[in-house]
Amino acid sequence: MLLQTQKKQLAKYTKAEVAAHNSQKDCWIVVKGKVYDVSSYVEEHPGGLAILKNAGGDATEGFHGPQHPPRVFDIIDDFLIGELMD
Repeated sequence: MLLQTQKKQLAKYTKAEVAAHNSQKDCWIVVKGKVYDVSSYVEEHPGGLAILKNAGGDATEGFHGPQHPPRVFDIIDDFLIGELMD
């Protein structure tokens, strides 16, 4: 029940809104339809600025690449801010 409540509270963003956040200081990514504000993580990203490759866009493919350890799936939840509108 708690998950349903949290899901209802997530903001909805258009692709255009996400696309506006495409810089090192203001970096949003989309992974499987969820929107994440990873701006505060860019400097800590073990892969350096590679995270910016998909800034403001869909990072699903890169996120699920072999370079990411399993713990990345737990870390990303801390940055969840919303869902992508259809």
